[in-house]
Amino acid sequence: MVNKRVAAALLFVLLMIATADLHARTETNLQTGKPSPYSADQRPVLTVTPREIDFGVVHPGETAMGDFSLKNIAPGSMDWSAFCPEDWEGASRALRGNVSEEPSPLHLELMVAEIKDQAPGDKSGVPVFTTRLKMQSGGKETVCQKDLKAGVHRKAIRLASAGGQRTIFVDFRIPARQETPSINLNPQRLDLGAQLPGKILSKRIELTNKGREMLKWTVMPQQTGAAAAARGPERERYFSFQNEMISEPGRYAVPEHLKDAMELIGRWAEKNGYPVSMGAAGALKFRFRGTGISVFLQSHTEDGNCLVYLDEVLLNLPDVLSGEWEKKELLIAEGLADGPHTLTIVIRDGSLELEGVKVFGRDILRGPRGWITVFPNSGTTQSEKDYINVKVDTANLAPGYYGDQIVFRSNAGEEIAEVFVDVLSDTSQKVIDIFLYTLDMDYLFTADPQSEARRLIQNGYIKEGIAFRLFAPQTPGTMSFHRWYNPLLKDHYYHYDRAGGGKRLDGYVYEGAIGNIATSRLTNTRELYRWYNPKTGRHYYSTNPKGLPGFKKNYRFDGIAGYVR
Repeated sequence: MVNKRVAAALLFVLLMIATADLHARTETNLQTGKPSPYSADQRPVLTVTPREIDFGVVHPGETAMGDFSLKNIAPGSMDWSAFCPEDWEGASRALRGNVSEEPSPLHLELMVAEIKDQAPGDKSGVPVFTTRLKMQSGGKETVCQKDLKAGVHRKAIRLASAGGQRTIFVDFRIPARQETPSINLNPQRLDLGAQLPGKILSKRIELTNKGREMLKWTVMPQQTGAAAAARGPERERYFSFQNEMISEPGRYAVPEHLKDAMELIGRWAEKNGYPVSMGAAGALKFRFRGTGISVFLQSHTEDGNCLVYLDEVLLNLPDVLSGEWEKKELLIAEGLADGPHTLTIVIRDGSLELEGVKVFGRDILRGPRGWITVFPNSGTTQSEKDYINVKVDTANLAPGYYGDQIVFRSNAGEEIAEVFVDVLSDTSQKVIDIFLYTLDMDYLFTADPQSEARRLIQNGYIKEGIAFRLFAPQTPGTMSFHRWYNPLLKDHYYHYDRAGGGKRLDGYVYEGAIGNIATSRLTNTRELYRWYNPKTGRHYYSTNPKGLPGFKKNYRFDGIAGYVR
């Protein structure tokens, strides 16, 4: 009886061993479905460390990063696949890789976009954020996306391989509103253009705090001497695309001082004075001289699609132009031969908002202590907007290109605003004689009487001599002074705004620009006054604030047309 029980036990053990061996030989690969080539003692085993990553608080507009380490603890290599979290866009796609006994990194980037909207039908008031999870390994990547409410999240990522299935986790929290203080400056770069020495220039910076807690900030003293030299030489010139003289709200026009360098194709809108593309068939060209260039972009929509050319050669910049973001510097090229180049941005779809460019290859000078003053230079900010006044004094600056930094130190860290100004030589301020010809009460100003001789003689205009002097094109602080003529009213009208400065120009014929007029008082300039006769519809111009004797009963003062020599 005992022998039979022993024999039965031995038979059971043999059957178990045979079954295990058969299972090992017929085990299938999770990815291919084919029989496993591994023997029982060489079966791959996938290990992942750590099994969970906590990204902590990820504020809107931020990106958190982390790495998992994958390894096959058995000899040889094996394939693996990583899948997006369940219910995320892209869950049908997998990131595939190969791992051996050497650890292989699986890199994750979690990006929380700016607030999207409240979920449809949701009355909780909890905001929703577009959240993207990028997985990268071995030069390959896949992106998963989902709209998530503010709050605490724990997401599972499934890994499949011949070495078994594994589940790893990522934890993060999206705050409904940023809690810690955050310092934000707008604009961060001030382009004061080309200016003559002796001018005092002013600009304003808007300072805001996106956090709930109080922001405490102060402006650090300006660095000079050895401290400034320790920052190293900077060779970059900033050009802002902002046009502060928009004549038609909502429609962008190239600023006067950039007309020789910048060209627009198609229709462009404006936002706070900056150019915004209107969709397909738009393009921007910027001609520069230097060794490189970068572009500052205010915003870019997710469906944005544009091409970038340098000297007519298409550049491959797919990664930096994908997705949706705000305020980004895009490096186009550096290390170019010092000389003329052309940057072309072609808009194919979506919206692109441009701030300006930095051109590399030109030394920057440092101004003396006190050439930049900031007021107020300290304060506290919670939910309000604070306006910081920046004053730049060019009185003691030799001709050259100047740049410096305004450092804001706060309980949210440091933030820097940059200031740039090109100080010209006095000799660059060339003037043009403007001659006055009159006919009845029609005043015709011209810089070139010879080219207009036929018009002047045929119409019987009387030469009155030099009325004043205008400036040559491209003179800093000036704009083209345009001339129109109404043959019915027999009236000439002048303005530095090509659209007429708000005046209805029905019946007027545009006759071109006669020179450049200063739009604010420059050294040794005087006012050019304008009057208007509502009965005749005619205009009168003079540098004499009293005008002609006895004419005031019919004319009313219509403002200052500009400043002339």
